[in-house]
Amino acid sequence: MASSYKGLYVQRFSDGIIHSVQVVDSGGNSIPLEPQTYIDRDVQPPIDELPDLEDYQKSK
Repeated sequence: MASSYKGLYVQRFSDGIIHSVQVVDSGGNSIPLEPQTYIDRDVQPPIDELPDLEDYQKSK
């Protein structure tokens, strides 16, 4: 079952490990999810296609 969330960007520790995924719901509310929760809920796009926070901010 597809999630009602849409992935926006990932936040990483200095070693490159993703620690948080920012998503937005159908109502426009933005919340963070744990990476495993993002994957388990089958949120799109796939986690490895999301930009880092810095790249996301540059594209706005």
